[in-house]
Amino acid sequence: MTHWQARAAALACCGLGFALATWTLDVRGLWGDEAFSVWASRQPVASLIGGLDAQPPLYHLLLGAGRALWGESVFALRYLSVCCGVLLVAVGARLGHLIGGPPASAFVALSLATSPILLYYAQEARMYALAALLAGGAMLLAAASLRREPRAASGASYVLLSLGALFTHYYAAGVLLVNALALGVAALRSRDGRRMLAWLVGHLIITLVFGAWFLGLQSRYASRAVAARARIVPLFEDIVTNFGVGINGLLFGMRADGSLTVPALALFALGLVGVIGYQRRADAGLILGWVAGALGVVALTAGRSGIVNDFSPRYYLFALLPLALAAAGWIAFISDVMRRAPRSATSHRLLAAAHRLYLPLALVGGIALAPAAVGDFQLFDLSWQKSRYDAMIGVIRARLQAGDGVVLVNSDQFPLLEYYGPLEAPVWIVGNDALSGDPSGVEAELTRFADGKSRVWLVNYGWAMALQPPSVVEQALNRRGVRLYAQGFQDVALALYDLRFTAGDAPPRPEHVRFDGQITLVGVRGRAQQYLPGDVITLDLIWRAERTPRADYTVFMHLRRADDGSQIAALDSPPVNGASPTSRWSPGQIITDTRGVPIPVDAPPGEYHVVIGWYLYPTFERLPIDGQATTEHVVERITILAR
Repeated sequence: MTHWQARAAALACCGLGFALATWTLDVRGLWGDEAFSVWASRQPVASLIGGLDAQPPLYHLLLGAGRALWGESVFALRYLSVCCGVLLVAVGARLGHLIGGPPASAFVALSLATSPILLYYAQEARMYALAALLAGGAMLLAAASLRREPRAASGASYVLLSLGALFTHYYAAGVLLVNALALGVAALRSRDGRRMLAWLVGHLIITLVFGAWFLGLQSRYASRAVAARARIVPLFEDIVTNFGVGINGLLFGMRADGSLTVPALALFALGLVGVIGYQRRADAGLILGWVAGALGVVALTAGRSGIVNDFSPRYYLFALLPLALAAAGWIAFISDVMRRAPRSATSHRLLAAAHRLYLPLALVGGIALAPAAVGDFQLFDLSWQKSRYDAMIGVIRARLQAGDGVVLVNSDQFPLLEYYGPLEAPVWIVGNDALSGDPSGVEAELTRFADGKSRVWLVNYGWAMALQPPSVVEQALNRRGVRLYAQGFQDVALALYDLRFTAGDAPPRPEHVRFDGQITLVGVRGRAQQYLPGDVITLDLIWRAERTPRADYTVFMHLRRADDGSQIAALDSPPVNGASPTSRWSPGQIITDTRGVPIPVDAPPGEYHVVIGWYLYPTFERLPIDGQATTEHVVERITILAR
């Protein structure tokens, strides 16, 4: 492969990377961290530099400039990351050419252009693609300086790229430390005073500028993390577990599952061994140093027991470029073996032709691109969504009525609301601190907020979705009204409560319907027999526990046409909106379960049946009615009038 062919291949790979990164760029909505980045990019520059976020400020500053250039659409907000991902392909091609020649250049460029983890972050409005690009640029300049390239960029460019990487993400420090060590050793060996002085001055500037900012403005985040933990370095078992998860994600992408960990570790080891193909031991040592630096700084800090209390494969992103460089060494190794192998005249011609047809590149590329094929297939599965907050906001907008209010549980969703909002209704954001504080204060605030409102939309976001038992806000709404609707949207759950209906005062109609000898319907209280489309059928179902139920069962309540039994509406939920699980019922206990089913606005007039029953989730196995060959009971007969 010639120099010009390598350039053409690198350009083609950049085009491929751009096409893959933009193909589904705006199909998925923003998720929480992306929305925070957008919000942060709108804040004053002084606030960002002053430590508004725990992360360094450069990405948010550049995202603000990108918004001014390209706009506020999801595509535009992620476009900066696309550009960074494509530029990293070009940097990788140049670094591969510098160390391994034209074939290595093509291989590294293709590996990066199709890398599942790089494409993932090239499609996300976060700082990782930018940080990887700046760190890769610093690696390129360090390698050029070590080779004493006559066209190597100035030391000022190296300093700026290194500072840029640090001011984008802290974990760039791993490869930058390897750069500093390699350049320092080379300067000492050269016995060149000017070179040693340049190394000292450049790295002193990096240390002073970044160190002054971090110690002056950001150290509080680190000190809080240290104070909250008994140790800084994660436990050894955490490090080992995280390594497998990280390598799996690095090779197969952020959506890789545990079944791919062993192949990922095998491919990782095989890729590293590829450095044997490089004739210069210094190149092999530098590449291995970059990989060790990128992974080591994460291993020593990130994990459940570390100073960074979580771990993600994205922290390994800085090892992607040097790993591709290491794997590219196999091309030179196979080529050398082919040249040295004894052969006849015929085999010599065949092998020479194969070498001209880039057989080594094809062999190594075929193996190395297998993870890309698996990971990219998962990445471009359009049914997968990280967040559906946009769809949730769309549901509220479509069904919002006068007199509605919206309660947001978990204040971390504020940036998402700011981007996808505003909502034409009063909004109360329940702060995270309030949820862990005095419940009476939250309930009192809810009472003030709900005063004069007919309905309340409840939005549980992120960790708030997993609160067990339900948050104080949800418990209060369960007591105050009827839940008419509930739906999950990936990282957010939405429910609608009608505050106009609670348990009625009229005497209930006696019933005696026993379900599987465990639960008996002893009474029903309705509020009307005739309804209009858009109304809500609200019933008080009065249950008696014959004994403690064997499991937590769910009540279904369906609205069906009387003539053909076709279902037009339904609402399934545990009794009392989940506030009274059946497994906690005592024998003889009476539970009043107020629930409602909204009538669709396009429901045709006619006679309808309200049907109820019980089932076990997630098997949906229904409880039979004692003495009957059925699992459901017609609890109410109503008429829907023409509007």
